[in-house]
Amino acid sequence: MTTIAGIVILLILIPLTLLVLYQWVLAGVAIANRSRSPFRTIENPTTKFLVLMPAHNEEVCLSSALGKLREARYPKELVHAVVIADRCTDQTVMIARSEQAECLERTEGRAGKGPAIAWALEQMRLRREVYDALVILDADTVIAPEMFKAFATALAAGYKVQQGFCYISNPWQSLFTRVIAVTSMMRNGLFYTGKTWTGLPAMLAGTGMCFSREIIDRYGWNSFSVGEDWEFSVELLLNGERIFFNPQARVYQLESVGLRQASRQRLRWAGGRHEVAGASAWSLVRQGVRRGSCYLVDAAVTLLAPNYSSQASLVVMTLIGSWVLLDQSWGLLFLWSAALLLSLGAYFVTGALLTDSPVRALYGVLMVPVFLPWRLAIEVLGLIGYGRSHWFRTDRVTPRPQ
Repeated sequence: MTTIAGIVILLILIPLTLLVLYQWVLAGVAIANRSRSPFRTIENPTTKFLVLMPAHNEEVCLSSALGKLREARYPKELVHAVVIADRCTDQTVMIARSEQAECLERTEGRAGKGPAIAWALEQMRLRREVYDALVILDADTVIAPEMFKAFATALAAGYKVQQGFCYISNPWQSLFTRVIAVTSMMRNGLFYTGKTWTGLPAMLAGTGMCFSREIIDRYGWNSFSVGEDWEFSVELLLNGERIFFNPQARVYQLESVGLRQASRQRLRWAGGRHEVAGASAWSLVRQGVRRGSCYLVDAAVTLLAPNYSSQASLVVMTLIGSWVLLDQSWGLLFLWSAALLLSLGAYFVTGALLTDSPVRALYGVLMVPVFLPWRLAIEVLGLIGYGRSHWFRTDRVTPRPQ
C-alpha cells in the first residue's frame, strides 16, 4: 500500500513539476520583455470596428461599459457598438439606447451567449453591415482607452484573431477579488504575455476578443456550448488559424466579490472547459503531431492544464501524503513537494508584484486556505459534468467602482 501511495504521489509530481517549470519559462520571457511592445503602434488607424455586447439583464453594469466605449481614444466614426439584449426583463434595452448604442432585442431561439452572438452576426449579414473587425465584449467589461488602437495595430501586423489582456475592474473590493487580481496577472501578465513573445497560442477568454472580418466571414459563429470561447478557440486552431494574445489591448471585467456570488459562474467555466478538453484535446495533440506543429500541442497543454489554485491544492495533497510516508523511504517526495509549493508561492508573489498595489494584493493570502478547497471542488464538479447544461448569468449585487 505504501508503494502504491508513493507511486501515485510521484505520478502527480512529475507532470506538475514540468508544468510549473513551463510556466516559469514563460514568466521569465514576459518579464524580460515587459518594457517592450510586440509591434509599433499605428498613429492614424482606419480599421472600422463592430462591437457586439451580449447582455441578459445587465442594467447594473451596462452604462459604465458603454460609457468607456465612448471615451476610447479612437475615431468615433470607426466604432459601432451593438448591444444584444437577450430576453431582458430589466432596463437593459432602455439603458443601451440612452447611451447612444444600437440595441438588438432577441426574444426567441436558443438561450445563451453563443446563440446570441450567432444571431446578431446574422442580422449584420442580412443588412450588409460594413466593418473591418469584430470585437466581442461582455456587458460587465470596461475597456482601456487604447484598446481599439492596440487591436488595429495588431490587425495591420497580420494577427486576424486576438485575445486582449483581461484584468478585473474591482481588484481591492474584497479578499476574494484580491486573489483573483493576482491570478489574473499570473495568467495574463506572465503566462499569456510569455506566449506572445515566444509565438505560442493564446486561448479566447469570452470577452476582449477581436476577429478580422475575414475570420468572421469564413467561420461565422458556431460555438454554442457553455464554454463557447474554448470551443471556438479549438475550431480556429484546428483550421490553421493563430490566436494572438495582445497585451496592449486591455479590458477590465467586474469580478464577483465572494465565493457565493462566484460559484455558479466558475462552475459554468469549469464545466465548459472540461467539456471542450474532453472532446478536443486529443484532436489538438494528434493534429499537432501529424503536422509537426508544437503550436497545436501547446494549445492542448493549455486546455488540459489545471489552473493555478488546483496546482497548489494538488501540491499540498502530495506534501501531506509524502509527509505520512517520510519513514517509508519516500523522504525525497516530501522535499520535492515542498520545493514545488514554494515555487508556486513565488509565482503568486510575482503576480502580485505586477498589480498596481502589491501590498494590497498580498492581503489576499488570507483567503487562500478557503479559496483553494473551494476552487478544487469547483474543478471536480466541472470535470464530472456539472455546469454544462445551460448558460446562466452571474448576479450583479454590487455596483461597479468608479
